Amino acid sequence: MMDERYLVAGQPHWDSEGIGSVVSPLDGPLGDVGAVWVFCDPSEERDVWAVVLPALHQGEIFTWSAKLRPGGWEPPVERDERSLLWRSGERAATEQFPGLPRVESRYQVFPNTEPAVREVIGSLGTRSSGFACAVGDREEPRDSWIQSAQIMESHFSLSRDFKNSMDLESRRRRIASLYVRFSVETGFFPVIPLNKHPHGGLVLFCPAESYPDVFRRMASGVTALEGSDATQRINDFLGQGGDLAYL
Repeated sequence: MMDERYLVAGQPHWDSEGIGSVVSPLDGPLGDVGAVWVFCDPSEERDVWAVVLPALHQGEIFTWSAKLRPGGWEPPVERDERSLLWRSGERAATEQFPGLPRVESRYQVFPNTEPAVREVIGSLGTRSSGFACAVGDREEPRDSWIQSAQIMESHFSLSRDFKNSMDLESRRRRIASLYVRFSVETGFFPVIPLNKHPHGGLVLFCPAESYPDVFRRMASGVTALEGSDATQRINDFLGQGGDLAYL
C-alpha cells in the first residue's frame, strides 16, 4: 500500500490508444482533454475526495443519481435547496427487473466544501452506472449540467435492460465517452471514481489548457507523477485489476 494518504498521476492529454483502450467505461478519443488520477486506500476515499476536490477552487459539485422504482411511484413534490431537477418516467424496456418499470432521476448541486464532498461521496458505497458527478464554477448555467447528465440516463437504462453483449458494452463505452466530452466542453470537470480494486480514488477530466493548474492544485503536498512515471503508475493499477467504475 502507498506510504502517503494518496498519490496523483497526471495526463496532460488523455491517451485513448494506450490507457484509454484498457479502462472499461471509455471508448475512443476524448478530444483536447487532460486527466488527473488520484489513488488512495479504499478506506481513505472519503477523506481524500474531501481534500482534493475543494482544492480546485471550483464553486460547486453537480451530481446525478438514478434508481429503479415500482409502478405508480412519483418523486415528491417538495424541492430541497440542493435539487436542480427530480423526475420519474417509464423505463424504455423492462427485460430485467420487470417489477421496477419506472426510473427516478435526481439532479443536485452542492457547495464544493469538505463537508459537502463527504456527503456526496457517501453515495459511492456501491459503484454503479446510476451516479455521476462533476465539479464546476458557480457561473456555469445549472441547466448545462442537466443536459450533460441526461446522457447518462441512456447509459443507466442500457446497463440494466439488456444482456451483457459485446455490442452493448461498446454502446455503453461510447455513451460514457460522449458524457465526458460534452461535460468538459460545457465547462465542467467530470469525476469518475475508481473501482476500489486495488485502490480507491478518482479520475478528474479537464480541458487540456486547464490541466497544468488543475494538476498543481490536486497534487499539492503529495507525490505527483507525470510523463512516463505517471503512465507506468496508471498501467500498474490497471494491471492489478484496477479500472474506472461505471458511472
